[in-house]
Amino acid sequence: MVCGCKATTKLGIATTCGVLFVSLGVALIFIFKELIHNQIKEKIPITPTSDTLKAWKNPPADIYLQFWVFDVKNPYEVVHYGEPPVVVEKGPYTYREEMPKIKVHFYDNHTVSFQQPKTLIFDRSRSVGSDKDNFTSINILYLTAASFFRFEYSILQKFLNDFLELFKESLYTQYTVHDILWGLKHDTILEFIHSFAAQHNISLNLTDFGLFTNGSTDGTYTIFNGQGNINNFNIINKWDGVSKVEYWKNEWCEMINGTDGSLFPPFVDKSDNIEIFSTDICRSIGLKYEKERTVKGIDVWRFIPPSLVFGNIAENPDNIGFCTPDTDHCLGSGVLNISLCKFGAPVIVSQPHFYQGDRSYINGVIGLHPDKETHQTYIDLEPMTGAALNVAKRLQLNLAVMNVSNFVATEKITKLLIHPLLWLNESAVLNDKSARDFKSEILQPLYIMQAVQYGFIVLGGFVLICTLVVGIKVFYNKTESVDVRLYRIH
Repeated sequence: MVCGCKATTKLGIATTCGVLFVSLGVALIFIFKELIHNQIKEKIPITPTSDTLKAWKNPPADIYLQFWVFDVKNPYEVVHYGEPPVVVEKGPYTYREEMPKIKVHFYDNHTVSFQQPKTLIFDRSRSVGSDKDNFTSINILYLTAASFFRFEYSILQKFLNDFLELFKESLYTQYTVHDILWGLKHDTILEFIHSFAAQHNISLNLTDFGLFTNGSTDGTYTIFNGQGNINNFNIINKWDGVSKVEYWKNEWCEMINGTDGSLFPPFVDKSDNIEIFSTDICRSIGLKYEKERTVKGIDVWRFIPPSLVFGNIAENPDNIGFCTPDTDHCLGSGVLNISLCKFGAPVIVSQPHFYQGDRSYINGVIGLHPDKETHQTYIDLEPMTGAALNVAKRLQLNLAVMNVSNFVATEKITKLLIHPLLWLNESAVLNDKSARDFKSEILQPLYIMQAVQYGFIVLGGFVLICTLVVGIKVFYNKTESVDVRLYRIH
């Protein structure tokens, strides 16, 4: 009996220890989680003295901007017979991108303002050829001039058409990659068109024709720095002094929501709608969780824009505010008319090769092959910190081509043709040194804490299992002893 009591006591002590270890491990999960959250809340805000200020001003990522141009192979057939364009993709033409933040000012309401000029340096080693390579494309000058004059008197249209033909300007022209990106001078033609337009009270804002500018900024951002409310970290308060744009037809479409896409508030959840404001498309968009991935040994969550972002108004009625100039001119799925924020030039944006776009746009141009892996935009976020460790912004620039009275080169265009010019991939991935620093400063302490808390749970569970096994054995030993004694009595 004495031995039985001792065994029972030992089992009770072991059971208590096991329960304590498991309880301690479970408690540490909540304690360590709160500790980690508090450390992140303390370190992430951007202040004049914060550790994150230097990396925020000069992002520790390798950033590249790549371009693929569409070389039109049958310009004569399009102009004279109305055949669909046949295009061949040429690229990539790669530029290394530097994006330091300048003119940084901190304010008392927990906001900070800055500008971010983009300097691009051509990288021949990552390109298929020189940026002086030639290709045939839609004539931006001709089409923009025709677009501006499409509602003017016939005599004015005929006069401008004759003038453009005099300088051998037609619906298609030859460009170099450099010229279409950074500017092609049309001094004589532009001076005449501006003068001609002014004489007839037509407002124009035409400059050297380039789709991008090197070394310029896209405006002044004012963001929340994360102090006071970490959930507002890097959320845009104002862009160029305004809290909404004025290009669209309702307040919902004009709202400036989310961040600039570089950083996000910490503690991301898979159910979150990650919002970004992009000046490239003059609007905000939302991204949804797709899948888990790993970037340089760091677990991340991939977020992508759902197809409804650029869905037609039947698929997404909220997009009716993006119909320009009015609701009688709503486009199909996958495209967005941004002419109102591009000085009236007939620019249409889409995903590359009209990925997730209406089939009529894909079939209207021969040579397009939309592909999810190649053409989809995504952001890979580390959910604990909200850091974007791997980003690919993919966008296609198109021009709206239509029949404009008295512009001879458009006579055979019988319906709206959304004509691709080029597509781009602006990508950024955390560099190797920063990845190592991130793992040692953020992930390693997290892993140690997790090892401790789950170690206690495993140890407690092991003790409880051993106690259960020993208890069962003791129980059966007692039962056998009782059976033996009863047998002897009988």
